[in-house]
Amino acid sequence: MSRDTCFATHGELIKLAYEAFGVLPRKEASHDDIDETQKKAIQKQLARLAKEEGGLLSNFGQVIQTLSSILTAYLPSIQIMSAIGDPLDDLLDVYSRLVREEGTYLSKAETLRYFISTKAIPLLVVSLNQSLLKYRIADMGLDTPEDKFWYLPTVAEDGSLVLPLEKVMRWVYARCELSQTQFHYPGKNPQSDNNTLQQNLDNAIKWTRGARLPALPALFKNFEESFAALAQSGREIPKELQVSILVALMVARVSSYLAREITDAYDHQCLADVCQQFRDYALWIADDVNEFKAVLAEQIRQEKSREIAQVIWFSGWDRYWDFFYARLRGAADTLQQLQGTVLSEDVIEGLKSRYGLFAVCSLQDLIQRHSAFSTPHGFPSFYLKVLI
Repeated sequence: MSRDTCFATHGELIKLAYEAFGVLPRKEASHDDIDETQKKAIQKQLARLAKEEGGLLSNFGQVIQTLSSILTAYLPSIQIMSAIGDPLDDLLDVYSRLVREEGTYLSKAETLRYFISTKAIPLLVVSLNQSLLKYRIADMGLDTPEDKFWYLPTVAEDGSLVLPLEKVMRWVYARCELSQTQFHYPGKNPQSDNNTLQQNLDNAIKWTRGARLPALPALFKNFEESFAALAQSGREIPKELQVSILVALMVARVSSYLAREITDAYDHQCLADVCQQFRDYALWIADDVNEFKAVLAEQIRQEKSREIAQVIWFSGWDRYWDFFYARLRGAADTLQQLQGTVLSEDVIEGLKSRYGLFAVCSLQDLIQRHSAFSTPHGFPSFYLKVLI
């Protein structure tokens, strides 16, 4: 077997998370209290973890906690931090199980592709919906672009991309009813001379053109200075909208980074497939989410006590996801029993009615995706010998 046949290390994945959020560059003033010395120490920790050197468990836990602390300084509430953190924890858990319980006959790049396709996307769709409901993010009234999947890139047939960061920035200008120039440099004219605002405008133009992705401190600093300049010019942006904009920018920055990484590591067709898989799964699970909301809505509406309403919500949340996973297991068992059988449309519709759209459709899709990674002859017995 090739020496390249392996899993990515946990350290490489947490390093990817730091890079996706873009939190380590320190040229601009930051919301957090990480200085240049601490930044270099974190980078050294990440480099050692990626090579699986040093105290792995203690250092791994430390860099995860540090990332959480940094992001908490940028996000407006602990609810949003938790809604982001829970899916990241779930992804780490499922990857750890993959490494512990499954062998690999693929290169590191293809093993990651297998993880993304068969593990990460299904888990991420479910976990995101769980956390958004659990922390009642919808109740916060965050403003977002109208496109349901604004946080995903648009992939053209020729391979060109429209990154989420560009989508969000253009949405910001339209939402505030301002041009890009007047948003970042209000009152700009041939006689105006403000180096800070001109630099902010120049950077924003580069970012929307996709020339490079900004570090998170630079991105936030640019927009916060633009908010302040607009307020001074008499065009104050409501605080609630400012919060929505900054949250959307953070999400878009992460998604844009990952889109580029997937394209660079594989190709634009792979990125298009990842995005389409996410869209499909998200649309399938919408039935489950709407069912949960419908069941709880009336109970919450009749309850006058906010505290009791919260208890009802969390209790219902626990029960519903137990029910969701029970249906998923039931669908998996039934499809396993029907393996090798050509299923008619009537049978498939009956399964959907019994187990739900997500359970049946996602499992059928995953069966096909697993088949694309066929196991070489003799691999199972070889893997068992290695274990023993």
